[in-house]
Amino acid sequence: MSAERDAILSAQYVALTTYRRDGTPVTTPVWAAAEGESLYLFTNANAGKVKRLRNSSRAAVAPCTATGTITGAQLPAEAFNLASDQMPKVWRILAKKYGMAARLFMAYDRARALLRMQPSAGIEVRLTP
Repeated sequence: MSAERDAILSAQYVALTTYRRDGTPVTTPVWAAAEGESLYLFTNANAGKVKRLRNSSRAAVAPCTATGTITGAQLPAEAFNLASDQMPKVWRILAKKYGMAARLFMAYDRARALLRMQPSAGIEVRLTP
């Protein structure tokens, strides 16, 4: 595995770039935790990145700061919206990396579901060779 891939898979924050239908890139800093060669993240189910991924799995990722300043190489990737039944796996992976902070988001997400509000969506990002 390359140093660039390692930097992305271990980064505290990742800049996820998804693409509009016209090809315009949109970059967002997110929490992402690795399992194997994939990154997993959560987001609001109505977020633009979720909508953009419905149209195209084309993506790119790079390590970044919390404010989105890219700190390393950006690599091409494919990103996929996950089915809602995959969220326990996403939360498990995120909690392993981010600890109590991820558990608080998970509790908030469960409360939203109990109140019949839309819970978070999960995204899997695979770095392309």
